[in-house]
Amino acid sequence: MHPRLSRITGMVTLLLGFAVAFWVVFGRPHYWEGDMVWLRRGLALGALGAISLAARLIFPAAKGDAPDEAPE
Repeated sequence: MHPRLSRITGMVTLLLGFAVAFWVVFGRPHYWEGDMVWLRRGLALGALGAISLAARLIFPAAKGDAPDEAPE
């Protein structure tokens, strides 16, 4: 993927992850009961996963970043 497209996709994913996380923390899901609590937890984990994915898209690892040998 082209670096500029990767960073744009990462920023959009980051904003979407933040939006869902803020909605889960401050929004309507506090009043969900029963099985809907599991949906709320899934949304929270999905938002964290999206933020993690966004970090990988914004800052991709290059081949030269990893050391060839373990330090002694």
